[in-house]
Amino acid sequence: MFKWIDIVNKINKTKKQIVFAFYCLPHGDDKRYVESVKSIGKEYNLVEIEKNHKACGESIVYHIAMLPSGAGFFADFNKLLSYLYFADKMEIIPVVEFSAESRYAEKNPVNGTRNPFEYYFQQPADISLNEMHEMKIVLKSRRENVVLANSLNDQSGGYVKTERFLKEMSVIFAKYIKYNSVTEDMLARDTQKIKGWKKTLGVHVRGTDFKRNYNGHPVLISTEEYLEKVIQIFSKGIYEQIFLATDDLNALRLFEEHFGNKIIFFENTVRAEGNESVMNSYPIRENHHYLLGYEVLRDMEMLSRCEGLVAGLSQVSYAARIAKLSRKESYIDEEILNRGINYHRRYNCPN
Repeated sequence: MFKWIDIVNKINKTKKQIVFAFYCLPHGDDKRYVESVKSIGKEYNLVEIEKNHKACGESIVYHIAMLPSGAGFFADFNKLLSYLYFADKMEIIPVVEFSAESRYAEKNPVNGTRNPFEYYFQQPADISLNEMHEMKIVLKSRRENVVLANSLNDQSGGYVKTERFLKEMSVIFAKYIKYNSVTEDMLARDTQKIKGWKKTLGVHVRGTDFKRNYNGHPVLISTEEYLEKVIQIFSKGIYEQIFLATDDLNALRLFEEHFGNKIIFFENTVRAEGNESVMNSYPIRENHHYLLGYEVLRDMEMLSRCEGLVAGLSQVSYAARIAKLSRKESYIDEEILNRGINYHRRYNCPN
């Protein structure tokens, strides 16, 4: 069932494409112009010079200014790892800023900052945004910079990541990703409280809006398929309990029915039914958007601390695997369910 707003958005997008095509038409015989347009999005070494007050020996700062997006927390986080990979290879100093229009941004300061990145993390090089503005040479990120990291995959970007990509990103994670003291304390308390020292099989079931089978996103793995695989692995007797990370209430109910008190999960987490993302949930508490980010970050951290993993192709499961590798650890069992990627053009697909 199409929504009128989706149809209107599709029409507006098509109008922009037509206008741009007419703009380019007069330049069709200009080889340099055509090659320049075709290279957009592929030249990883493009940056914007934000400030250049020449000073001998001055460090070069790389301002990773994450653009607002409709993507989830770990879609943006995994993109950040790609920007940090670029900074590392270019030997420039990263300073990270998430947009005030981020899905996880609050109108008020959180943990003493208005930068949504710093709600959860320390700056990679311990240089604040204010200090960055005092630096002599500042380069600003462009979205093309992620192409360098994407070249580690067999396919450019998207949901299909190679082992080489995961290993390289784990090095970047270990070097640059540091939780701030508030996040670190909260994660230690929450994960230890429910996991303890028991050998745990981590399970990530992505539901809600994934049921729409977005174009360019993984084909939906049903809850029943996840359950079948978990039953198979848990029956080996290696694990004492199952940690379930899911945004889907129906998945939680099904696993509870089958495994009873062997299932552990974070209770104070927003979940949903149907096919609407929890990102779009109504603010029901103070700092709701910040807490949505913390809850999925906590799920990822917990999945990375489990001894086994069952998951699909998702940004959360990729981040958990990268975090695990960053500590030079590996899962006893690592089962990634994959039915391929959706390739179609439907009105319900995000831009």
